[in-house]
Amino acid sequence: MSPPAADLAHAARRLVEFDSIRSKLRDTRQTALSDMDKCVHTYRLKFSGRRELRRDLNECEWSIYQYASLLHMLGEMVDRTHDEFGTRLEQHAPIEHEMPKLVGLRHAVHHNGLVGVNIAEVDSFPDPVVVVPVTSIERHGSWGDGNPAFSTFFHDVSGDAFALAPVVENSAEPVEGIVDELERQLTEQFGDDELRRAATNVQLYD
Repeated sequence: MSPPAADLAHAARRLVEFDSIRSKLRDTRQTALSDMDKCVHTYRLKFSGRRELRRDLNECEWSIYQYASLLHMLGEMVDRTHDEFGTRLEQHAPIEHEMPKLVGLRHAVHHNGLVGVNIAEVDSFPDPVVVVPVTSIERHGSWGDGNPAFSTFFHDVSGDAFALAPVVENSAEPVEGIVDELERQLTEQFGDDELRRAATNVQLYD
């Protein structure tokens, strides 16, 4: 029995939304990584002042926040699709478990403004890297008392700081996997040709 046309149209709308957020996540992830590279470049310039470096670091943190906010939105889209169509992630964990540091950083900035990322020379990296000082984010965020605990997002953090570039880079694979998994489940439920055809003709929102 074919699914109702209204359900098919609704699933097609969700399919287009997942395609859109996947594209936007790729763009914002690349922007965040480029802004980190810019900070390293500014740090190496002998004539650059502290104000210029701090400005670049602030812009970098905003870029990471924008990326993390889209991740948060993806998580909400996944939950909504579960409720609407009975989908379930089987090969991937929810966003907050796949990339907890980015979700935690977004939580802190969302409630209290910039944490204050920094740049440091770390033994395990050949070049200077943009880092989050652990004490800064712990002091800055609103943890507990109705909010998630600090350890919810940063349970595996050790040392004084953690580098951001690997965290952002490593988020790419689970993001792609989560979107692929949801798209596949919708396709299995509604049929590939039918869903693609409905997505091609998706209506503008009311």
